[in-house]
Amino acid sequence: MAFDSTLQQMTIFAVDDDSVNLKLLNTILLQSGFLTIKLFYSGEAMLAELAHTIPDLILLDIMMPGMSGYKILEILKGDDQLKHIPVIMITAAPLEEELEPLRRSFELGAMDYISKPFASVELLMRVQSALRIEKQRKDIIAANETISSLNKLLPICSYCKKIRSDKDYWEEVEVYISEHTDTLFSHSICPDCYQKHIKPQLDELKNKK
Repeated sequence: MAFDSTLQQMTIFAVDDDSVNLKLLNTILLQSGFLTIKLFYSGEAMLAELAHTIPDLILLDIMMPGMSGYKILEILKGDDQLKHIPVIMITAAPLEEELEPLRRSFELGAMDYISKPFASVELLMRVQSALRIEKQRKDIIAANETISSLNKLLPICSYCKKIRSDKDYWEEVEVYISEHTDTLFSHSICPDCYQKHIKPQLDELKNKK
């Protein structure tokens, strides 16, 4: 199954108290080219790691001793710094028999849900979908930051010193500033302009007398 190489470089956290399940997840992802996978045997250990690394996706088992997957998901979605992380819930409860885990997972903010035992193709398709959405989110943020940075640049003519406005026409600096800020102008004459423009006129008038 072919993956976008940029998705394979994204970070995945997998949380499950069953070492067999974790090894299976790790093997499937590694064989598919994913480079950064971190395994955790408890939700508490994963939460501690979030202080150092923010993943692009979390695969989270529901039934675990200590904090359950539901509790971990609730903590993640209640934190402004972490709530954007996509979470795929994993459980041994088959959907044909019980829909409560599915309902609760989505109510708490999970992106997706997988029942054990899962097929490799199913896991990889869901992982790929979640990572693609997260990559798009990051791309949008980066684009907005670039636009915001460009908005702080004012194109100014090297000759007449007029500014190109956001309406794409050229206007005087004072007009632009007046329209975009609360600044008021009080016109005066700088010493250089006085010597260059005003003084010659005054001298000329004096000579005419």
